[in-house]
Amino acid sequence: MSIGHWFTRNWADTDEVSSAVAPIDLPVSMSEAMDVLQNAIRALPRWQVESVDAAAGTLHATRRSRLWRFTDDISIRLEATGTGTRVHARSQARVGKADLGQNRRNLLELFGRLAP
Repeated sequence: MSIGHWFTRNWADTDEVSSAVAPIDLPVSMSEAMDVLQNAIRALPRWQVESVDAAAGTLHATRRSRLWRFTDDISIRLEATGTGTRVHARSQARVGKADLGQNRRNLLELFGRLAP
């Protein structure tokens, strides 16, 4: 990705074709994956679970920046696979036109916590 990329967008999404972050697979059922996700988010500093729809396999979380307290919205969608659950995610800043890669780092931080 070019340097201009970080100055022209304020989101990261695992479902984009050219995404720098790919969905992660967890070797557990969807209900177990939802529990793992909630526990991981609660353990991350400045992250908060906002809502959960276990039946739909979705979760909404927020992350606040340390200095300016900007809020990023993180939407997570679970998908059942033959061997467990695939986690798709999107992180987007509420304000601004560029995030300098922060939303990508949000997803990497979350997925790093989930990695088996």
